[in-house]
Amino acid sequence: MFKKTLIATALLAGSSAALAEISGNVNLATDYVFRGWSQTDNQLAIQGGLDYAHDSGFYLGTWASNVDSDFFNLGDGHDPQIELDIYGGFSGELANGVGYDLGYIRYEYPGYGDADTNEVYLGGSFSNFSAKLVYSDELAFIGSKESAWYLAGGYEMELPEGFGLSASLGYSFGDAFDNDVFSDSYLDWSIGVTKSVGGVDLGLTYTDVDLDSSDECNSDICDTKFVFSIGKSL
Repeated sequence: MFKKTLIATALLAGSSAALAEISGNVNLATDYVFRGWSQTDNQLAIQGGLDYAHDSGFYLGTWASNVDSDFFNLGDGHDPQIELDIYGGFSGELANGVGYDLGYIRYEYPGYGDADTNEVYLGGSFSNFSAKLVYSDELAFIGSKESAWYLAGGYEMELPEGFGLSASLGYSFGDAFDNDVFSDSYLDWSIGVTKSVGGVDLGLTYTDVDLDSSDECNSDICDTKFVFSIGKSL
């Protein structure tokens, strides 16, 4: 998500005040890839979100995108058409520049309640590096009633001429991945470059997974992908 902070004033008890951040974003991408899998059947994605962050570290947000993909594996021959995420948590910084992020996210698919999924996460960061551990008691968006974990690491850095570089590596594992689609845990990874031009954020990202396209991934929704995006912060 592309975000730009707008500062608002939130009144507290008495005459004291605290700063809060309200940010919005819209984005158009050639694909919506989530943990290595296309959520839009390799088609365009239109996305947008709104976030609120208090200076205490508390934050709330929502984000939405069109979806349509065999990833959901609901077994009824149809796929959800909209994803709506609602999330909240606490983030901040400890001593020596170590950051933390503890939160909850709910993935909702209007009209497909059986796919709605809840996750809790714990993240940390230091310098240009970040890591996050995610847990779900039921990974319903892949049609599973079993639990799952996701462990991810990331790296970001600034490049000359206003470019940015980001890379990530994720590992999905748990009982939910013992099924006909996944059959086992798997890795996903990505590397991308970004640049702001005239107030618009441009991005190009390469993504892939270590699943066999002829077996576990029986379609091209988890093949190697290059995703181009253009976004605007509000």
